[in-house]
Amino acid sequence: MGWLQSAIKWFLPDDGTFFETIEAAAIAAEDSGRMFDELARTQDRDARVVLMERIREAEHAGDKAKKDIADALDATFVTPIDREDLYHLAAALESVSDFVSATANQLTVHQMDTLPEGTRELASVLFKATTHLREATTHLKNGDGPEKIRALCTSVHYLEHEADVIFRLRIGDLFSHEKDAVQLIKHKEFLEGLEDSIDQCAKVATVLEAILIKNG
Repeated sequence: MGWLQSAIKWFLPDDGTFFETIEAAAIAAEDSGRMFDELARTQDRDARVVLMERIREAEHAGDKAKKDIADALDATFVTPIDREDLYHLAAALESVSDFVSATANQLTVHQMDTLPEGTRELASVLFKATTHLREATTHLKNGDGPEKIRALCTSVHYLEHEADVIFRLRIGDLFSHEKDAVQLIKHKEFLEGLEDSIDQCAKVATVLEAILIKNG
């Protein structure tokens, strides 16, 4: 490639590359949410080990997407939306898969054989939230219109509120009925990890909403 072609490539954006990479980060988040939902619904230890490994793979995919967006930003002068917004969105999505993986890892670190009450409920909410985020980034990539993205972001915020209610109720039950202090701490931290993962989804929705306002 000659110097002129290189200069043109640096100045002109490849919108598809940026938005496809953002979508890849969202797919990683959705994959982690789906597999955590499966993990929450199985009692088979071997199946959980397999799912935990797949969640780690999704986390690595999110890490790669974040690095890819940084590399793409370095290689291009003009971007379809603000550079900071693209990176912030990729980083926020990557945080979702990070938080989900960290929560799943607690099963090994804390040697947890049983999951606390509320795990299935929160895992279901998490999966729904990550699916909405993936759908929103697909609409962003396809240029389908801001109203669809906005509606999905609103749904994610509602899901975060639903998760907060579930979390408070289950934590209250845990403190009321769990007499083993060590088990109480393990289960409390596990539920907190799930709630934090859903909170991260809401942060992604907020980033998307800010992008829509700025570019609307």
